[in-house]
Amino acid sequence: MLRDYGSVVSRIEAFEARESKVEVLSEISGYPVFRVIRSRQLDLPVVMINSGTHGDEPASVEGALQFLEGALDSWLDDFQFEVVPCLNPYGYVHDQRENELGIDINWAYLNDTVPEINIVKEYIVGRTFEVILDLHEDWESPGYYLYEQVRSHHPAGPGMVADVSKICPVNTSSVIEGEIAKNGVIFPNLEVEKRRKGTGVPIVLFERGITDRLITTETPTAQPMQRRVQANILAIDSLLRHISDTTH
Repeated sequence: MLRDYGSVVSRIEAFEARESKVEVLSEISGYPVFRVIRSRQLDLPVVMINSGTHGDEPASVEGALQFLEGALDSWLDDFQFEVVPCLNPYGYVHDQRENELGIDINWAYLNDTVPEINIVKEYIVGRTFEVILDLHEDWESPGYYLYEQVRSHHPAGPGMVADVSKICPVNTSSVIEGEIAKNGVIFPNLEVEKRRKGTGVPIVLFERGITDRLITTETPTAQPMQRRVQANILAIDSLLRHISDTTH
């Protein structure tokens, strides 16, 4: 059964009335890809949230939408938010990881023929972000975990996982996806990641200085949808509290 992207579009378009700017970045495979900007003033630190890179990870899309629909309201005096609720709408509709071309977007940054990658490249030209948060799911994981790439800042990941653990199991394995992990937090070796998977979007954005903090979250698909969604929202809130507490 195909997922209803039309309902996602309707929810996104409704943000126009809520201190938001809604833009269509491009249309891919017949589906619009949106950016939602929510802000009360333009000189605030910019938080970018990307979701729906993998179409078979619907909790990332739902988490971004529910965050936009209310959970971020208490932070609008502190941050400007730029959210891409669903980067891969074709994959989302067809419940497949890859895009219509059968390409895993997340590891195809150097492939100029991938339309979703070209959206990302155009999006970041001349830009820097306080933090980039990339929402994902892991169907094999018994619990929540995250990757944090960070320089010149105190890591936020341990606190995020601790907060999420109040409602969701955590993957406490010492090795996750071939990387050393501690209490659900991975500080990835980027050279290992490149050798294993290629040049991924998160690696490039961090290495090129687009941000000094990039966090990729992984909710466990085995958990109920709303629990995964709530885990995403708790993680975002925890991250924002960490940034606010350590930079003011």
